[in-house]
Amino acid sequence: QHHSDNNSQAKPRTLGAMSSFKETEDEVEVRKEDQEKINEFGVIHKALTDLAEDRKVIQEQLNFLEDAEQEVMLSSDDSDTFLIQLGSTYVKVGEDEFNDYLERKKTEYEGRLEKINEESDALEEKKSS
Repeated sequence: QHHSDNNSQAKPRTLGAMSSFKETEDEVEVRKEDQEKINEFGVIHKALTDLAEDRKVIQEQLNFLEDAEQEVMLSSDDSDTFLIQLGSTYVKVGEDEFNDYLERKKTEYEGRLEKINEESDALEEKKSS
């Protein structure tokens, strides 16, 4: 019996809540439009957050490459060889090859950073419109 009392109490609340949401067509349409804007803002915000994290990781990689480049300059003599990690393997290379490798990687990361900044700018513009 107590269970049926709960059901009878729940139904009027539900009906009351549902009846309070009956409004004009225009108001419902505005709410749908607002919800779409909120959803879009959430998607843009998440994308911007992801891009900021990617930017941070790439910037750390660039700093690492610049540090490696400085170490090479400080310690270089003609007989130096360096190890480059390719996957799980290390390859021994000379200074010129190592410097070429560093430059290629820096160019790659700088290009990725530029692309992230462009995407981020486009999203910021979209967010403010």
